Amino acid sequence: MNDEEFRLLDRIEDDHWWFVGKRLLLHAIADRFARGGRLLDLGCGTGGILNDWASDSRCYGVDRSRLAVEICRRRGLEGVARGDLNALPLATGRFDLVFALDVIEHLDDDTAFLREAARLCVPGGRLIVAVPAFQLLWSKHDETFEHRRRYSAARLEAVVRDAGLEPERTTFTNVIVFPLAAVWRLVSGRTPLRRIAPKTDFVALPGWLNRLLTACYRVEARLLTRRDAPFGLSVVCVARRPGG
Repeated sequence: MNDEEFRLLDRIEDDHWWFVGKRLLLHAIADRFARGGRLLDLGCGTGGILNDWASDSRCYGVDRSRLAVEICRRRGLEGVARGDLNALPLATGRFDLVFALDVIEHLDDDTAFLREAARLCVPGGRLIVAVPAFQLLWSKHDETFEHRRRYSAARLEAVVRDAGLEPERTTFTNVIVFPLAAVWRLVSGRTPLRRIAPKTDFVALPGWLNRLLTACYRVEARLLTRRDAPFGLSVVCVARRPGG
C-alpha cells in the first residue's frame, strides 16, 4: 500500500462500516485467545485493530510504512515499530496472539512470511490470518491495494500448514455483503463497466446505509461465535503454533 491509501484509511477506518465490521468479526473469532495477553498486529496499518484491543491486551504492531507508524503513534499507540515484514525485528516466542490481517495477499512468498510470524508466537499461541477470498472476484480494488492473489479456504490452510502451523478453525467472513459484492465484481471486472468502476470498495455511503451495514455485521459477528460461514468476501484461519 502507498501513502495515499494509508491517508484514506486514517480518515475512514474508525466509522466506515467495512472496518467497524472487520473489528466486530475479529472479536467474535479471537476474543478468547487474547484477553490479558501479548497481542501483535503484523502490517498494522494505521492502527485501527490495535486501538480497538488496547484496553484488554498488551498491544504491539509492525508496519513497513513510515507514515502508517506515524499515524499509529499519533493515536497513542506507542508499541508500534517500523520493520520489514519478512525479517521482523522481534524476539522469538514472545506473543500469545499474532494477527496477519489482509497482509499475505500482498507478498510474493506468503509461506515464508507465515513461518516468520509463527516464530513470534509462544508455543501453543495462535496466529490469525485473514485474506480476500476467491480469485474469481479479482477487481480494481485488488489492483489498487497491490494484491498478488486471492485465496480459497483450502489454499489458505495449505499455506498455513506449510509454515509449520496447525489450522484450528477456518471460516469465511463478510457474508452479509457477499451476494451484492460478488455480482458487482464479476460484472464490473468483465464488462465495459470496468472503465468507470471505483478504484477501491471504500466509497463513502449515506449515514443511514453505513449504520445499517454496521448493524448487519453485528448480527454476523454473533453468528460467528457459534458456527463457521460457508462463503464470504474474506477467509480467516486460526492457526496454532505446536507445543505449549
